[in-house]
Amino acid sequence: MAALPFTSGVFAATPDAAGYPKKPIKIVVPFAPGGPTDLMARAISRPMSESLGQTVVVINKPGGTGVIALSEVHNAPADGYTLAFPSIQAVTTPALRSDFPFDMTKDFTGVSVVGYISHLLVVNEKLPANNLTEFIELVKANPSKYFYGSSGNGSSGHLAMEMFKDRAGITLEHTPYKGAAPAIQDLLSGRIHAVFLDTTVALPLVKDKKIKVLAVPTAERSKLLPEVPTIAEQGFPGFAIHPWYGLLARAGTDPAIIQKLNEHVKKALADPQVAETFSSLGIEPGGNSPEAFNQLISEDLKTWDNIAKKLDLKIQ
Repeated sequence: MAALPFTSGVFAATPDAAGYPKKPIKIVVPFAPGGPTDLMARAISRPMSESLGQTVVVINKPGGTGVIALSEVHNAPADGYTLAFPSIQAVTTPALRSDFPFDMTKDFTGVSVVGYISHLLVVNEKLPANNLTEFIELVKANPSKYFYGSSGNGSSGHLAMEMFKDRAGITLEHTPYKGAAPAIQDLLSGRIHAVFLDTTVALPLVKDKKIKVLAVPTAERSKLLPEVPTIAEQGFPGFAIHPWYGLLARAGTDPAIIQKLNEHVKKALADPQVAETFSSLGIEPGGNSPEAFNQLISEDLKTWDNIAKKLDLKIQ
């Protein structure tokens, strides 16, 4: 079913939209409980429940590089009661999987980006490299000796490292894990040597001096670690990746319902408790329009498809 186009202005309330919501709303998260996506969804679910007057329930459906959760929404009626809360993996994975079952621009429609999380390029504390230049020199001097991990094939950390490898001209073997936790365990033990980790996950380990931070891959330095330079600052101009997490509905959902959900997401993000939670996790609040989110999805799909083809990246 094709997505309904959005236009600027106020949507007329249809009978369905005028009475929406009449029952609880489900937010389906494609990751296990406790991760940044889950924490964001649960943080906004409370104020959204209060402002909408109906319970907003968070359901975790991990696995299948996000396909399981997206299927839950795609198979539900297009009525705004079953929503997906994916990460940027929803646009990176289609570039890597020839069998990805959805067209993200036609099968789903955006409600809003909820938050952005920056990554940190971290290494084992004992690795004899204290900045990006030393890391590159170390890896180049020891081909095939060093490994990097990610939270899974198609994850933003996986693609960020592949982009960096290409720019830096280095070889690092990839070890994909089922989430950040096992990757961190192997990083701490020295089985792998580098990982792009979400700031939310990495920060406690950095403060405890269990890992070292070499760079941030965003366009600007992290407000939580302003002393750490960006990858762009360390000899790779233009290098930037800024993962997003957002709310999607099934295509064909009444635009007036989408607009109502968008307004309540923005209200939730303005809630002081949500703002405090996001700040403590290093999450930059979203809150863009449905039109802007749809445009972001479309642009990101093209960007990651070009990167995957250039680097010949594929996953099964």
